[in-house]
Amino acid sequence: MRNGVRHVLGAGAGLLATPLIAAGFIVGIERFRATAVMSVDWTVMAVFIGTLVLIGALAGSRISPLASLLPGLAFTGFIGAALVRIAMGGDHRMGFDQVPSEFLEGYMSLLYTWSLPTGCVLLAASAFPSRWRGARTDPPPPQEVPEPPPLPKRIPSSSRH
Repeated sequence: MRNGVRHVLGAGAGLLATPLIAAGFIVGIERFRATAVMSVDWTVMAVFIGTLVLIGALAGSRISPLASLLPGLAFTGFIGAALVRIAMGGDHRMGFDQVPSEFLEGYMSLLYTWSLPTGCVLLAASAFPSRWRGARTDPPPPQEVPEPPPLPKRIPSSSRH
């Protein structure tokens, strides 16, 4: 596969995976907090495991590094903007007025717990230079051409003139 095609597919995968990862963490956190009993909710475990498998697939070496770079930049920029806003004396409730109230708890948890580790893992996976190079296409080894069969020996003629 050519590098351009690989990177376009990787960018598409990264753009598609960013909201899926965020939704996986938000839904998982919301459902986890809703179950106050000390038992295992297998649906929540499946959501978390699915989200982590998606992150692992994006960080894999067989896919374009854009697939991990784009969500990594989004999640790291997400928490970075919140931390800069807090450091500048702003409100720590960045963007809370734009989030529906039923998702507010999951949004806060995503922002202050899962966003930075997820972003750093995905950015670190994109940093390897070998992921940016395409597959090497070494020239095929030269094929050995078999030697032609030897010429037949001449039979001397017995007739003398």
